[in-house]
Amino acid sequence: MCKARERDRQDFSMNDMATNPYDAVAYPGHAFSQTHPAHLATIAHFHGMSPAPTAAMRVLELGCGSGGNLIPMALQCPGAELVGIDLSARAIARAKAEAAELGLSNVSFHHLDIMAVSAELGRFDYILVHGVYSWVPEPVRQRILALFGELLMPQGIAYVSYNALPGCRLRDLARDVMLYETRDIDEPMAKVRAARAAIKRFAEATDAETFYGAALRERARQIEEIPDNVLYHDDLNPGARAFALHEVLAAAEPYGLQYLAEASFPNNFGGARAPAQQLLNAIPSDQPLRQEQSLDLLIGRCFRQTLLCRAEIALHRGFSRFELSPYHLAANVREAEESDERPGVRAFLFGDDVRLAVDLPQAKAALRALSRAWPGSIRHGDLVAEVMEEVRDGIGPDLERETARLNEALTAIYRAGLLEINLEPHRLTTRISERPLASFLARRQALSGPHVTDLRHRAVELDGVVVRKFVSLLDGTRTAPMLLDEINAFLTEAHASGRDVSGLPRQATAAEVEMHLNDVARLALLAG
Repeated sequence: MCKARERDRQDFSMNDMATNPYDAVAYPGHAFSQTHPAHLATIAHFHGMSPAPTAAMRVLELGCGSGGNLIPMALQCPGAELVGIDLSARAIARAKAEAAELGLSNVSFHHLDIMAVSAELGRFDYILVHGVYSWVPEPVRQRILALFGELLMPQGIAYVSYNALPGCRLRDLARDVMLYETRDIDEPMAKVRAARAAIKRFAEATDAETFYGAALRERARQIEEIPDNVLYHDDLNPGARAFALHEVLAAAEPYGLQYLAEASFPNNFGGARAPAQQLLNAIPSDQPLRQEQSLDLLIGRCFRQTLLCRAEIALHRGFSRFELSPYHLAANVREAEESDERPGVRAFLFGDDVRLAVDLPQAKAALRALSRAWPGSIRHGDLVAEVMEEVRDGIGPDLERETARLNEALTAIYRAGLLEINLEPHRLTTRISERPLASFLARRQALSGPHVTDLRHRAVELDGVVVRKFVSLLDGTRTAPMLLDEINAFLTEAHASGRDVSGLPRQATAAEVEMHLNDVARLALLAG
């Protein structure tokens, strides 16, 4: 849950904007793939909506921070119009400067209180509110929902994330300790230091054999990994609170809104083991609120990313009408090296090594094709044609039946959350050209730090200064030999500088350049 958040305040007027704690302590901002309108549009389309294409969309982000989420969208969708609102004057100044340096005319940023946002901004196809709702007072939360009702287009989609119950009750055990122990400290970093010391002291003094002691110790370990600025805004905001899903939906209903889905759709039962899944499967698909709320009670979910749409839209629930044909498919999958003992069965590893055994020939061929294409996607019709041609001699003569079996297998993999579907293909390439071209934004970001935004709208970390330099050189003018010369010149200069460069190699090789190019392609940074 990373995003610039509206400040905690009791006076909702514009007069207090100078006291915004996000001006005092900047909050990290970057791209969030789950908020991208292309992703939201796919979920909406699944449910029978007609979402706006990203090429000509209007997007509003409330609590946009320094533009880390909107600016990559603006670069990828030059025909779209994007608007960002934030109460932090410093964050908005950084966003405006970044947009100007990138030459963007399709995104605008406004130093504005959410309470002051009005219909003058126009209507929007997508409204994003990431990491704000749980951290602002009740009148601001109500205004956010009211703006959804006022500004959404008829087929528009609103995204709102928030800390969720009951999972956050365990997190709040540590917050109670830190808030009490820092109640009289105002200076931000002093408050953070005191909070860290307090939770460590109290956790170590608890009885580890008790439920409370174990929970407090576990949260204390997690807090050690949280950056100071994130801890300050997320956990030391005394007005922050978590919500059950049904509370958020009840608050949204008076503004003509209904529940669409979660941004993690369709993997709604993620984290639920077999007995829990049986309980959830017993709940009818036309009762999504009951399903989702029951899931939270079963797994203790701490954070939700909820999608809302207009109440008058008749949504399609469940998979009875679902077809893969309108979509582009993608999967972060690879075939396991070891063979399965069962004849004809191969194991495939997805993402973080989720293992799936597959025996259907056309399903195995499809997963291999998706593996070759990753991080790109393949149009469903093209994938089916490629696969059926490849396995034609090893399957039954009824091609229509065998194609249906392939689609059933792919649908099952999608329902398990292991396969992506998208209405629009990702704007990237996995083919390494003679003169490779990395995205303009990634090249620019690589010059200033290790974190860059990929072309799937994710924040990725580059491993080391050599890789960062390498990415910055991929401007479409250099061949592989030229890249090798540039990297070696960089290494020679670095070693001659007198600085401590003990971690840098003396020289790069052609094989290493090829390896880096493959890595850059796999990181979804290549645009051409």
